[in-house]
Amino acid sequence: MNLSEPGYGVARGAARALMLAGLMLLATATAFGHAKLLRSEPKAGASLDTPPRLVELWFSTDLSPGFSAIEVTDAGGRRADRGEVAHPEGKKAQVELGELAAGAYTVVWKVVSADEHTIRGKFTFKVAVGAATPTPSPAAATQATPTPGGTELRNQPAPAGAGEGEQSEVASSGESTITWLDNLLRWLAYLAMMTLFGGFTTRLFVLGPAFAGADGADDDGAAAAARRTVTLLRAAVVILLPTLLAALVLQSSSVNGVGAAEALSPALLGRVITGTGYGTAWLITMIAAAVVAAVAFLLGKGSHARGRRGMWWAGLLASAVMFVGPSLTGHAMAAAGQHHFAVVSDWLHLAAGGFWVGGLFHLALAAPAALARLGPAERGRAVGRVIRLFTRVAMPSVVVVSLAGLYSSWIHLGGLGALWGTAYGRVLLVKLLLVAPMLVLGAVNGFRYGPRAARLAGAGDDEGRASVERGFLRSVKIEAALGVLVLLAAAVLVFVTPGRNDALEAGAGSAEQHRPEGRGR
Repeated sequence: MNLSEPGYGVARGAARALMLAGLMLLATATAFGHAKLLRSEPKAGASLDTPPRLVELWFSTDLSPGFSAIEVTDAGGRRADRGEVAHPEGKKAQVELGELAAGAYTVVWKVVSADEHTIRGKFTFKVAVGAATPTPSPAAATQATPTPGGTELRNQPAPAGAGEGEQSEVASSGESTITWLDNLLRWLAYLAMMTLFGGFTTRLFVLGPAFAGADGADDDGAAAAARRTVTLLRAAVVILLPTLLAALVLQSSSVNGVGAAEALSPALLGRVITGTGYGTAWLITMIAAAVVAAVAFLLGKGSHARGRRGMWWAGLLASAVMFVGPSLTGHAMAAAGQHHFAVVSDWLHLAAGGFWVGGLFHLALAAPAALARLGPAERGRAVGRVIRLFTRVAMPSVVVVSLAGLYSSWIHLGGLGALWGTAYGRVLLVKLLLVAPMLVLGAVNGFRYGPRAARLAGAGDDEGRASVERGFLRSVKIEAALGVLVLLAAAVLVFVTPGRNDALEAGAGSAEQHRPEGRGR
């Protein structure tokens, strides 16, 4: 390999561009929230002649009961609410107030949306002097009591930009607790899951059959491919398990409103695991990942033998189950009440992506090690089989990815204009722009290099076969690198407010936007 060749100079430039695009995506992800507060009663900054009996908050997505907190305090810091938050509608939270005297009141709220993301906010309102209400009753004017997370909301930092003159803006949206670390952990989880699922599928349907059919490959090429695949599987497990544990701690910190050190408390972790939808999804993923880890580490150097085929299938099934967790903690879950196929579609999107993108990772890293063990003629035949078999797997996977992606976009965008008019749409556009060259490269592999490899398989043109092999492997590596960035864009999308929700926020003042759950839009 000559790194001074022009082609590799272009590759290095492309790699730098891809890294820069990835950093920009990761940095951009921290700028956007998720679920939005559409409106409140009383409104932020309102001056009321009649003291309210309730503080009511309407959100753009359903809420997770049991983890909402609304604290209302007077100018002296005394609690003016009765403590218990109610959810009369799926997207509404409210708290009953005591008897309010004239003066200024501060509302600090925190909710967990149905997709398990936490947002919080703060606003004020006033009761006018001369309002016909007495001093707060003893039941309401108590010292601040712990919220469900074990902390006092009013002692937590106010959202950025929550100055007195900016209350309306804060109340209209709220501040997400999502950080760049959430996006990084989701990205690493996607990379590891795709590598695991793609490893088992590629071994069973592509690399195993391709090299087992080459003369003498049972002891050389097939064994080398299996060893490299197992190495990649083990590396993915080493990345995935700590990533899942870190994500649980981060969720505990967010939901319970505590720092990372306090979030490690077994009681708070247990509360998240047993009391939230995130905990259920996390358990499913962790148990499946543990099974995959056991399979990956039980597979040994002789893992290409037919006697281990059952273990490869067990790993495939367990790695498919892992994708259930992400589907239950994202936009699909929030939309499941109105779009019943949303979660299944999201799972299909991830699984098909695992066939395609995860398979590319193994082709790029395992196939060269196997080909290096074969003679020139055997290599040419093996390359032709690899291209044919992978195309057979990748083409239906691309179809499923595309159809599931279109369905998801229809659910979450809310209109074609949202594709460039919202943060969600713009990140989705970046993802599509990355997928487009992957499709082109896949077509080149299947319709150019595949037929050429088949024509040269029985010929004595070693130089021609070597050219096809180099072109194919280079194409696969570029396609795999693009896949890494596609997964980053997918991780960012999980934490960006859907375009449909932005449309809801824009029209939040109309009653049409606040129909009870289950009614048509």
